[in-house]
Amino acid sequence: MLDSNFINEWQELIGAALGPFLAVILSAIGFWIKSVIEDKKERKEFLRRIEISLARSLNDIFTAREQLRWFSSRVKNLAAESRSITDDKVFFLNRVNFPTMREIYRDIDMPNFKVKSYYLHNKIMWVDAGTKEMNEVVLNLKSDFEDLIRQNELLVAVMRNSPNPKMQRSAYEQNLESFANAIDDFTSKSMGQGIEIMTQVKIYNEKLRRRNGHLFLWKQEGTKFKFFRNKKEQKAFARNLDSLDRIDKVIEKEVQNAITNAEDRAKKLVHT
Repeated sequence: MLDSNFINEWQELIGAALGPFLAVILSAIGFWIKSVIEDKKERKEFLRRIEISLARSLNDIFTAREQLRWFSSRVKNLAAESRSITDDKVFFLNRVNFPTMREIYRDIDMPNFKVKSYYLHNKIMWVDAGTKEMNEVVLNLKSDFEDLIRQNELLVAVMRNSPNPKMQRSAYEQNLESFANAIDDFTSKSMGQGIEIMTQVKIYNEKLRRRNGHLFLWKQEGTKFKFFRNKKEQKAFARNLDSLDRIDKVIEKEVQNAITNAEDRAKKLVHT
């Protein structure tokens, strides 16, 4: 028979060893649970900031687009005014001022948000780069228009000794119309694409913010027998930008409805 003292000593030894071990295990579990909760809160905050940022960016881009469209019409009217002159002895120096425009809002932190969605991440990267580029284009348009006006004034000054008003007006008209066409192309293509992608991000982000957002995310991008067998396949798919087309089609109708409604509101921004 075993000595009871020996058994008691072993029980005390095992207990002394298990106590710290269990404490470490429980601490690790507690730390893991805390980190999961904090990650969830952080992700929720990222999605909230995306919602706010996109609302501001969309408002700004619609406003900027309407301002540019309005300005384009004024530039075309200026060219038409010059063309209406029939007196070959008259120069044309009339001008319009480029509108004061604020930058389209851009949250520079947004590309670094951890949203656990390859679709949202890729689209946000475009929104960031596209917004930066559009703001630069608007600044360049203002500078280019000021150069156009100066060139016209310089042409008139050069013709002081050998005036040719008809040629001056013709050159000015062509420059004005080319500039207006460049604005129209920018607003319809670049800004139109910007509005579409911003709206896609907004719609998709709204779905992820809902109570069942995690289920929606799994349905569109999930692993484990959904679209991908593992994370490796998902990442390979995510690196191909064409892969975003599948999700674009899922939310296509909602995006188009949202753009249509926004277009109706934007009409109120048109200068009269």
